[in-house]
Order: sequence, then C-alpha cells, then structure tokens
Amino acid sequence: MDELYDTSCGHTIKKLCERAYVVFNDVRFEQISQISVSHFYNLRKSKTYSRVRQHFEKTKYKASSIGERRKPNPKGQPGHIRIDTVHQGDLDKKKGVYHVNAVDEVTQFEVVCTVE
Repeated sequence: MDELYDTSCGHTIKKLCERAYVVFNDVRFEQISQISVSHFYNLRKSKTYSRVRQHFEKTKYKASSIGERRKPNPKGQPGHIRIDTVHQGDLDKKKGVYHVNAVDEVTQFEVVCTVE
C-alpha cells in the first residue's frame, strides 16, 4: 500500500487496508486492517520494512549565493579574484585536462595551472 500510494499518512493507509478487506474481500489485508495507525509508523521504522522498501526523496532546491556570477567590486583593494576554467577536451573516451586561470581584479596578478 505504501508503494502504491506514495507512503501516505498512516491513517490513509489503515483506511485503504480496511477497505481492501471489507469492501473487496481481499483476505491478504485481514490482519493488517485491524492494527492501529501508530503501529503502521512502528512497522515503517522496522529493519524488515527498510530492507523491502526504500524511500527516496528528490533533492530540494535551496538558493545559495555561493558561485554567484557577477563582476566583483574590489573598491581598489587587492584580493578579489576572477577564476576561469577551460576544458581542453577528451581523447579516446578519457577525460582531458582543465586549465584554471586565476586573476586578481586590482593587481592583475595571474596564476595559470592545469589539472587532470
């Protein structure tokens, strides 16, 4: 039932189990239709349940200022660095190298390195 109804609340699952037994005469739901709602949550926490059914949630989006793309405003102070990367390409299905270029916005001091 959890899989069919996307792990709904315990009360909903209990009512669905009761309905499957009472209305549709499905004897597989006879015992489980008689347990309490709180016991459904206890069953969901069990190791047996966890092995049989795993529940995954998609990653939720969260706004972050890290990696914000904008021109820096250094106000004449060194230390504001602009980073650029270039991927050189792949060869024979092996990843190529990346060239990383770091430039200070004020002093124009530049560091260039290459990494795998």
